[in-house]
Amino acid sequence: MRVQLIVPYTLVLIGFLIVPSGNAADAVPVQAGAATLTPQNTKIQFVCAHVGPRPDPRKGGFGKFSGKVQLDTSGKAIKAISVEIDTASLFTEIDMLTNHLKSPDFFEVRRFPTAKFESTKIEPGAGAAQVTGKLTLHGVTKEISFPAAIDVDGSGVKLKSEFVIDRTEFGINYDPKKVENKVSLIVAVGEKS
Repeated sequence: MRVQLIVPYTLVLIGFLIVPSGNAADAVPVQAGAATLTPQNTKIQFVCAHVGPRPDPRKGGFGKFSGKVQLDTSGKAIKAISVEIDTASLFTEIDMLTNHLKSPDFFEVRRFPTAKFESTKIEPGAGAAQVTGKLTLHGVTKEISFPAAIDVDGSGVKLKSEFVIDRTEFGINYDPKKVENKVSLIVAVGEKS
């Protein structure tokens, strides 16, 4: 599955990459060849929307997750990324929406308490790397690929990415006449949740 670079939205998951904000990102320090990702230094968000002329985009995120960015032996390039998200930590600005997203209509957090991403390949590129890996969401594992702006220097690691997945490919099939199938995921390593 190739991830689209359009930014329609919907609701779902696991985002994990960076969201541009007014604050400058602080690099996540590297120790023993890896940077540890936590909600204190990384932001994972998603944007979803309703179908129709008034999409009312809604932004959400996850408050509990852990992960690692591993560097190669040179210490100048990323060789692997992994993240595990506590889906029950999902939040939005609207309590009713948060509860609905946690329900069997969407994330079904009681049945599927975690979402995961594990990279299988990271290819450097002009301006952005191409990250490929396995995303497990709602009990379904699929290969995805997305662009990421990566910066590794003496102060640590920063990463930014925004990409789109189709929630229905992960078995999240709630009424496509009401909610867009496409969900924008945003991940920012170096920004707080």
